[in-house]
Amino acid sequence: MSNSPSGKAPTLQRWKIIVPLLLGVAVSTYLFISTFHPSSLSSIHFSYRLLTGLLAGVFFVVLRDFAFIYKIRLSTGSSIGWKSAFVIIILWEFGSAISPGAVGGIAFALFLLAQEGITYGRSTAIVLMNTFLDSLAFVVVFGGLYLFLGHQMFNVSADCPDLVGHPILQEVRQFGSKVWVGYLIYIALVALLGTALFILPHTTKRFFHFLSRRSYLKFAADWLVQYGNDIELASNEFKSMGGRFWGAMTGATFVNWMARFALPNALFYGFANHPLNVIEIYARQFVAWIFLVIPSTPGASGLAEVVFMSMNCEFIPTGLSAAVTTIWRLYSYYIYLGLGIIILPRWLKYIQQRKAK
Repeated sequence: MSNSPSGKAPTLQRWKIIVPLLLGVAVSTYLFISTFHPSSLSSIHFSYRLLTGLLAGVFFVVLRDFAFIYKIRLSTGSSIGWKSAFVIIILWEFGSAISPGAVGGIAFALFLLAQEGITYGRSTAIVLMNTFLDSLAFVVVFGGLYLFLGHQMFNVSADCPDLVGHPILQEVRQFGSKVWVGYLIYIALVALLGTALFILPHTTKRFFHFLSRRSYLKFAADWLVQYGNDIELASNEFKSMGGRFWGAMTGATFVNWMARFALPNALFYGFANHPLNVIEIYARQFVAWIFLVIPSTPGASGLAEVVFMSMNCEFIPTGLSAAVTTIWRLYSYYIYLGLGIIILPRWLKYIQQRKAK
């Protein structure tokens, strides 16, 4: 896909879909074959509990996306409709699914917003603001969970039968006690974004103007100047928003994160044959997320499956860790990959027809 701010339509290259798909399927298949025990089937009962867990998972996915849609619509001043906001979020998630790491797709998000008549600079400010709020929510909730659970939040050294004979999975699990380093990086990101967008926007503008005068960036000089100007204008606009706006944005952000990390709780409830510590499971997802923001394979394919299973296997009946991990990926990843394949060509056609009029 194009990373250009020019508004050029991204191209849907098959390998960008096939590669993460194959990686995810290959890792899931390997984990399933190497950890599955036929006897574990006896722990699965097609019961009201299992149905409740699976339906609750669907609810949390819908809630997460609705909060995201509401956020993007609110941050554009309601200049786009609900349908357009839905398409933007689904395609944003699709862009992330075929981009390195689990939080990629930003360049694609900028293109999507630009097609709705939002300037590139303001689109960038919108993405930065949402990134700032997301990171702030992560930092606050992570910190709150640590205050509540203490170092137990990082205690992922419990025995887990499904990891026996898998040294890589066991190593990933042991790294869970060191994720506080990633948490410090998140705090630094929040401070950097907050300063650039809300405290020193004029300095940010001057920085981009400075870059525009560099000879090696001469080809992008006009864009850099406009970019800096738009950032400052958008920042001033956001700073003028009242408490109601920020309250709604903050509330939607926390709902989004709550639903994202409540999904595993729902799935574990459906399959579990023993009592679950809901808070501990919820906190563990924050520990796992630190791994997933590291740029890696497209959509973190392969890495996501390994991390999720390594971090959560003690909450899942023995022999079913890989199967539940695959279901989690279906809810949180493959659904967006499938929807994106369907929606993107139709949306691009609609954009071309609209521009032709």
